Amino acid sequence: MKLFLYGYLNGIRTTRKLEREAHRNIEVMWLLDQLKPDDRTISKFRQHNPEALKNIFKEFSLLCNELGLYGKQIIAVDGSKFRASNSRQKSFTKRKVQKMLKHYEDSASKYLALLEAGDRDEGAAESASTVDLKEKLRQAQARIQELEAMAGRIKETGEISVTDPDARHMSVSNNGTDIAHNVQIAVDEKHHLVAAVDVVSSPADQRQLHNISSQAVESFEAMDADENPKPSKEPITVLADKGYYCGEELEKCKQEQMKLIVSRQKPATQKGQETYSKERFTYDPKTDEYICPMGQRLKSGCHKATKDRRYKNAKACGSLDKKAENLHQSNKNII
Repeated sequence: MKLFLYGYLNGIRTTRKLEREAHRNIEVMWLLDQLKPDDRTISKFRQHNPEALKNIFKEFSLLCNELGLYGKQIIAVDGSKFRASNSRQKSFTKRKVQKMLKHYEDSASKYLALLEAGDRDEGAAESASTVDLKEKLRQAQARIQELEAMAGRIKETGEISVTDPDARHMSVSNNGTDIAHNVQIAVDEKHHLVAAVDVVSSPADQRQLHNISSQAVESFEAMDADENPKPSKEPITVLADKGYYCGEELEKCKQEQMKLIVSRQKPATQKGQETYSKERFTYDPKTDEYICPMGQRLKSGCHKATKDRRYKNAKACGSLDKKAENLHQSNKNII
């Protein structure tokens, strides 16, 4: 455990590097009392003791709580992408599998055509090239069967990562992509100490606000329970960026008496179309209609069970677009 903590504090992550430090670093030699574990021993320690490692973090949080380092009034939540132990070659999406299927199907067709051309020469003995073609054809057909089975699994899961099944293809910094995990973190405001951590497979933060916030609240309640049998439940303030703005998540947090400060997402509107942004439309549940800023009603022709429903009023919207354009132009001239 000392070796892992030393590695964490000094940015040494891999077990091979930790092994090397145990042989050459005087600080580590003193810390481990001259023990020199190899990389497999270090790796197995982490694999075989997950609960003990979690309890270490729990004990550290309780110690910080005893020292009064947690404010328990305001938390800030955010997510970060951590690269997974899964290469791009071992990650498969629907589009990638389709391309691979087409490649191997074309290869199998080419091998069959070559074999048929060789069979036309009757009486000729089977040559080495024919045997080689038959073997390549067998391998291509076996690969096609594997990819077809994988395509069926992708329909259920959306993506497959062979080495790290929970990892997903995500957008990371510098507008790039990588096979990663989305790590959600809640930080207390007083001394910027971590209150809760969770790892999710979803690349977006939009559905994670209630999840990570409730974990932080539960962590604070567990700390208070050790001091007081009946901890006082005061409302906690949650800060988050616009990536967490989701109506369902906000409602869940409000039901648990959380105070929310979350940036609102700005609609992607063109210049001069702010009048028709989504938040300015009012929903009428009695008639299942939306009322636009100009007072016109938009109806949906979709079935009630449809997930993504569209509301429109083609006649009214056509005339209003011209009116809004003329109004915008007249205001621009006045200014």
